[in-house]
Amino acid sequence: MNDISDYIQGELIKTPFNLYNLITKYIESNKNTKVAFVGGYLRDLLISKFHKKSFSKPVDIDLVIEGSSISLAKFIKKNIVNVDLCLIKEFNLYNTVEININDYKIDIACARKEIYSAPGLNPTVNKSTIEEDLKRRDFSINSIAFEVSTKKIYDLYGGISDIKSKRLNLLHSNSISDDPSRLIRCAKYASRLDFNISNNSLKQSQETVRQWPWKSSETHQKVIYPPALGIRIRMELAEICKHDNLTNVISIIHKWEIISILNENIKVDKRFLRGLNWIKKVKGNHMLYLLKDSEDLKKACQRFLVNNSEIKILEDYLNIKKILNTNKKNFNHFSPSSWTEFIESRNLNDETVKLLICDGGPYWRKLFRWLFIYKFIKSKKDGETLKKEGWEPGQEMGKEIKRLRYLEIDKLNRN
Repeated sequence: MNDISDYIQGELIKTPFNLYNLITKYIESNKNTKVAFVGGYLRDLLISKFHKKSFSKPVDIDLVIEGSSISLAKFIKKNIVNVDLCLIKEFNLYNTVEININDYKIDIACARKEIYSAPGLNPTVNKSTIEEDLKRRDFSINSIAFEVSTKKIYDLYGGISDIKSKRLNLLHSNSISDDPSRLIRCAKYASRLDFNISNNSLKQSQETVRQWPWKSSETHQKVIYPPALGIRIRMELAEICKHDNLTNVISIIHKWEIISILNENIKVDKRFLRGLNWIKKVKGNHMLYLLKDSEDLKKACQRFLVNNSEIKILEDYLNIKKILNTNKKNFNHFSPSSWTEFIESRNLNDETVKLLICDGGPYWRKLFRWLFIYKFIKSKKDGETLKKEGWEPGQEMGKEIKRLRYLEIDKLNRN
């Protein structure tokens, strides 16, 4: 283990802003305080060592402290040099602190123990040790810690062995029931790292999902829509959209037969996956795309805290889809200006149009052209010009401006 410890220390010393040495100085002046590097950065260092896989430079680092997180954060801010910006955000609920240094993020958490009263609910938190803190984490590969003062590696759950074997192992038998959003994270790691889920972890995942809706251990009542769970899943999906391949992640979730954690009505086929790729290309709302085919839209929206404006987008999508499917002969002869009139007279949100585009069908190109071309075309004459030509402000002038705009739009069809 010494060679691994030496390797990790050598890499941590290279962290920006002299962070490792700042932590060392803090520990020297605060006896009996332990600080450890944990989480994804440590995991990726070990993956690089064992599998020669290169990662981009870290943009965030996780630390856990047996002591005061805010005290360490203030020490770093006071002693850091040559930075343009250093901000501290404190989160009292979990005794955590986030430091933003330029475009770099450091999360400092007080070592804690968590108790979940029901799946998806926020846990009850108590201060604890680094060893105890590692028990609350999601996967063995993320439960490795490097304690700075002793240069000791904590690997209580075989995370290093799992990294060597490229295996995803949940930490304990209640991992998914404590936080079902870990299902999404697991698929993310499988996609990003090219790791395989262990048989036991896959079985736990499938069995937990099949038990939905889960019971609360406190009330023994069904907790159908835990708000914290909906928020966490949406956050996980948003992060995947930014940094990973959502299409690949959804394919993995489908392969593992746990897609119902998102929407049991999703039919994962080529058309659906193509649309999922497109929703990213057009910068659309991926959550709405995943929910659009729900049999019970109200329940699906409750489950993921979909707001009223988002519900309106989904309702409009379903309504327009029905109209397009029942009047095909009419729409086949629509001009560009007719499509413009059809969309704009209904005050459709751009997100509704994006869903219709990504859904495919015979008219997606027409809708695409409106979204990125037609809607931006203006009449060559504005109100001031028409006033000079003798038009009176009012309804008739508005109709003329619209007519002239439609002429410009239809010119595109002839070019």
